[in-house]
Amino acid sequence: MRIPMRGFTLSLILLFAAAQAQAVSLTFAQAKDMALKNSYVIKSYKAGEEAAGYVKDQAKGAFLPTLSLHQTLMKTDEPGNAAFATARQGRFDMNYFTNNMANPDRVTSYTTQVQVMQPVFMQGQIYFGVKQADMAYQASRMETERATQFTLYNLHMAFYGLALAEKALDTARHSYERTERYYRTAKDFFNNGLIVKSDLMVSESYLLMNEQAVKEAEKQHAVATSNLQRLLDTDEPIKVVWTTPELEFSEDVAKYTALGLSERQDLIAMQNYLKSAEYENKKAKSAFLPSVYLFADYQRNDDKFFGDNGNGTTYGVQADLNLFKGFSDHNKVGETKSRQLSLMHRIADKKLEIKSEIKNSYYGVIAASKQIEASKKRVEAAFAALTITENRFNEGLSKITELLDREVDLKQAELSLYMSEYQEIVEMAGLHLAAGNLK
Repeated sequence: MRIPMRGFTLSLILLFAAAQAQAVSLTFAQAKDMALKNSYVIKSYKAGEEAAGYVKDQAKGAFLPTLSLHQTLMKTDEPGNAAFATARQGRFDMNYFTNNMANPDRVTSYTTQVQVMQPVFMQGQIYFGVKQADMAYQASRMETERATQFTLYNLHMAFYGLALAEKALDTARHSYERTERYYRTAKDFFNNGLIVKSDLMVSESYLLMNEQAVKEAEKQHAVATSNLQRLLDTDEPIKVVWTTPELEFSEDVAKYTALGLSERQDLIAMQNYLKSAEYENKKAKSAFLPSVYLFADYQRNDDKFFGDNGNGTTYGVQADLNLFKGFSDHNKVGETKSRQLSLMHRIADKKLEIKSEIKNSYYGVIAASKQIEASKKRVEAAFAALTITENRFNEGLSKITELLDREVDLKQAELSLYMSEYQEIVEMAGLHLAAGNLK
């Protein structure tokens, strides 16, 4: 039953290889272009940025006058309204007052009004509102840039994660091929009475474990492919072309810290929101001041649509001063000041967070780099040990279990090397993300 299982595993490997042959080959630069173009997260933030731009323009528009046209139709025989409508039409006289006002006929009134209002001083609400809208727009731009850098960071993990999965799968397949070769040799030795059955069973057990390792590697490869497909918004099979990422590293943690504290987009966005909160506080304080605006309107009142009776112009200046609103304005000032302090504390904590993130990624890069050096030596040593043990086994000087153990050592060493290489790339990308300059 086990031999057909190995045949089934080989069939799966061949089918997988055929599918990979038809996969789209992508370099990191190509994947980056696709991710930046297709990312729904970036599109969402850009739409939010565009909305913030419209809010900014709306706030500026409050400085301009408002012009409105009103058209009203009224029919009434109620004495007061009828008299008022008649007077507005210029038809009110002493005869109407003495004879018709107490029991008037139904009056039809069409009113056409064109009105202009120009703010002069609106308690600073417009001025500070424009400043707030501008800060919100600037913050939205920074949030879009931060979302873009997070997308690039995720792309590094997904792209090189798929590369790692491909290498792991290739390693698992080579390990399976070696183990299968050892199993066939052990079987021949057993048939010739050179090894005992327990050794043959051990070699078969290793072969079955490697079959399972190949299947697990294929699963991980499928998962890694799916992760990258999601970022690129594609369902096409993908085969990555390994290219060294364009990520520079300088052994100067202070440089990255200074860069992060000055360039981190989320920090800048929070600082813009703090400025907006400061303007909100000033706006709350200015609510104690009067508001002043100019107004003018032109009206026509007639019993016919667009008639020209009762036409005239009204204009003037209006000033309003809030004397008392149940301490709501006072409490509003306190609220805005507290929100301002809350943001200040959050910004202080964000700076500490940035420093911590930079240090973690910086030393992560160094550790991964050293791990790569150690892993390379381990691979060389494991390969040499496997070669020596294989030769000794063929000469009958080593047991099959020793040979299989050396094969496992080599596989683990190779996987450890690939993982260290992947970890270095992720830590490097994380360092640039923490510093706010991941491109």
